[in-house]
Amino acid sequence: MKRSLHYILTALTLTGFLSCKKPFTAHLATVTTNFLAVDGPIISGDSTFITLSRTTSLSDTTQNKAELKAVVSVEDDQAKLYNLTELAKGKYFLPITNFSTARKYRLDIKTTDGKIYQSDFVPMKVTPPIDSIYFKQNSDATVLFYVNAHDVNNSTRYYRWDYKETWSYVPLYQSYYQYKNGQILPIVPDSPDAINICYRTDFSNQVFIGSSAKLAEDVISNQQLGGLLNVSEKLGHVYVMQLRQYALTEDGFNYYQNLKTNTEQLGSIFDAQPSLLKGNIHCITSPNDIVIGFISASTVANKQLNVHHNDLPLRGPDPYGGIDWIPNHAYSSYYFPAPDTGACHFSEISTFPYPTFASRFAKIFSIPGYTLIDRVPDIETDVPGPSFLQPDEPAAIGYTYYYALKSCVDCRTKGGTNIRPAYFPLPAY
Repeated sequence: MKRSLHYILTALTLTGFLSCKKPFTAHLATVTTNFLAVDGPIISGDSTFITLSRTTSLSDTTQNKAELKAVVSVEDDQAKLYNLTELAKGKYFLPITNFSTARKYRLDIKTTDGKIYQSDFVPMKVTPPIDSIYFKQNSDATVLFYVNAHDVNNSTRYYRWDYKETWSYVPLYQSYYQYKNGQILPIVPDSPDAINICYRTDFSNQVFIGSSAKLAEDVISNQQLGGLLNVSEKLGHVYVMQLRQYALTEDGFNYYQNLKTNTEQLGSIFDAQPSLLKGNIHCITSPNDIVIGFISASTVANKQLNVHHNDLPLRGPDPYGGIDWIPNHAYSSYYFPAPDTGACHFSEISTFPYPTFASRFAKIFSIPGYTLIDRVPDIETDVPGPSFLQPDEPAAIGYTYYYALKSCVDCRTKGGTNIRPAYFPLPAY
């Protein structure tokens, strides 16, 4: 009886608790935003890109607020100016310029509201070369990247890295033919018509820094640069990392260390607490204005790492897992993500009967969204085939053509380009 009463009381308590729940709306304190944010180093021997934007509040629907039509220039300590050109979305560009290591440099900015900003003068640091980039697979699921570098003059001590990454990917089906201008034509591999392999590019979004200040020699060894899951689309075929290395001053290193702490290493009571992120850029016309960013100046060292899927000791499972209804010679392995089998099921059309084939074919492909995959001979023969056969192909009494939705056949529908970058290795698949 007591146990039953206990259950009843517990149920009533929970019922009352659950029935009293109310939606919670966070009331955030009003904070001042719209601070100028400056991103990008001054580079000698390569192009300089500076991005200007404004900070926004959490409730602002426009999270990326570019600062447009500013006047931006690099100035040396002898008042010589190098003007940057505005490209788009708050990005400003200076072509390849060889700055003197005997001079110091700063960034000058004038915004459309008349305010003037300047960074502190900084020395032009010479960045040593990158010794090597490599990867390790530390588990079945993770591939980690590392860099080694050193300065024989022991004069760098503080380093920063970022990278551009490009990877190839494929559609579910490999397409070997196209219907173009009323004709069935073979697709030439690695041509503008080829839609079997595409390429996407992204940029690192973490802070990667290293220091040898506490070492006798200026050596950076096994510095981690992040990692990828081995089931990532990026590692499905060929992955390219283009690493850039920059020399920093001690002040620059400390700024990026605080930035890394504030953005990547917070979340538990044992982590470092947020600190004021103070850069070296100031508003001259309104000294109390907060400015986000740090301007450094250096040469840059570059190195490229190519990773083919066969290089991975432990490759992830093929996400499509084998689909018995795909023609064996037309599917792509390691297609990401796993396909929608219902939407991607192929259809087929035969050349029989010949008199109506052209009109039937044209009717199908007049509907936007369908793309040819491949064709197979129905019955091979020595009898010459119809006029649409290529001269070097076996004659046949007829062909069966496979086709499917464009999103399952054309890799460009996933946002990449089918034009292979010049730096991307072959084979790209």
